[in-house]
Amino acid sequence: MKIVTRVLLGVLVALATMSLVNCNSYSCGGFGSLPCTSASTGNGSGNFGGGGGGGSSATAFAYAIDQAGTVDGYSLNTTAGTFAATSGYTAPTIPTNEGGVGMVVAQEQYLYAGLGSAEELYGFTISSSGALTAISGSPYSAPYLALYGTGVGQANMITNPDGTILFISDTLESEIYVYEIGSGGVLTAATGSPFTVPFEPMNLATDGLGKYLYAINGNFNTHTGSEIAAFSIGTGGALTAVPGSPFSYPMWLVKGEPTGQFLIGTSGNSAFYSGSDDDHLYVFAIVQSGADAGAIAPVSGSPFSTVFSPYTIAVQPTGGLIYSFSFNDTATGFNGIEGYSISSAGALTADTNSPFTGVTEGSWGQFDQSGDLLFNYASYLDSSTNAVVTTLAPLNVASPSGALTQPIPALTLASPGFWVVTDPQ
Repeated sequence: MKIVTRVLLGVLVALATMSLVNCNSYSCGGFGSLPCTSASTGNGSGNFGGGGGGGSSATAFAYAIDQAGTVDGYSLNTTAGTFAATSGYTAPTIPTNEGGVGMVVAQEQYLYAGLGSAEELYGFTISSSGALTAISGSPYSAPYLALYGTGVGQANMITNPDGTILFISDTLESEIYVYEIGSGGVLTAATGSPFTVPFEPMNLATDGLGKYLYAINGNFNTHTGSEIAAFSIGTGGALTAVPGSPFSYPMWLVKGEPTGQFLIGTSGNSAFYSGSDDDHLYVFAIVQSGADAGAIAPVSGSPFSTVFSPYTIAVQPTGGLIYSFSFNDTATGFNGIEGYSISSAGALTADTNSPFTGVTEGSWGQFDQSGDLLFNYASYLDSSTNAVVTTLAPLNVASPSGALTQPIPALTLASPGFWVVTDPQ
């Protein structure tokens, strides 16, 4: 990952320089990705859901890797209408010039960040006020993180839905590392870890119930994939290949939905990366029982048409809403965020007024645990100042309609890098 992190800004600047005639500012389509696209901001009407947690007035906390060498912390307060640096927060020190291999939150209590240049896995507890404190034993030695020289996706590092198991894909050694998250957030390697994968795994996902793990055989250069490996998740995180795995479905990214019945995916194809668009989302049914439990197959009607070619997707953890993020064919602007609802049979239906206007557009989204908030990330080079600008925008999610609004402006982060959001305890 250290190579990709250092190359990212150089390539981004080169792309922006070549395209100055086309727009006034340019965005990269998610950390670890290199398209140059114009930034946009928005402030819709509406009210955020959710409330503050114990000991904090914050509705949600956000954390972002700062390439100057810290993990920065931010608080969203929907009552006050603010999204800013957390008051009294002391940022933990991490290696400089490092955007990270991945970052996740488990159980609303623990934050983990993989740093390739240090070959270490950092763990922190999250207090009710948003403060971070190093977990016992952190940072953990993880030499395999230095092998992320060919790039990463948005989901090389994930947890199961309960936040009790951490999974990290090792793209160059064709392995998946698995850790149990124990008392106080302490990490212990699962028995048998690392587990062998029949290809170089990139983006990972679990089903919504945490019974199965899915790994993508991805191509970072074209932002596409060719097949999906499936594993049953056993006691302590042990992985056992599902019969028939890997499955020959060309997905770049898949996400489980909360019922555990379906995976939603995007092929990742775009005119900018792979030469052609794929204006569809794919839905796969997960076999629930029997000898081939965990196997996947397309549902009736899949793939489902979209307005734009999905670059990344976010799935609501508490309901049936799916959002896709994309950029235009020349990578000179973001497209509007699209919203879809999933039926009990796995069919997707576009939400009313999708794609949504009046909200900040970007390339990569994450939900908070409540499912009421969708955060949208964008990073771009402002040609008027020649400075890289990275933003995180909090969007309100109406349920069940899926409408997106934005009462609070986007926050400017210190640098590109991996990021997470979490509700307070």
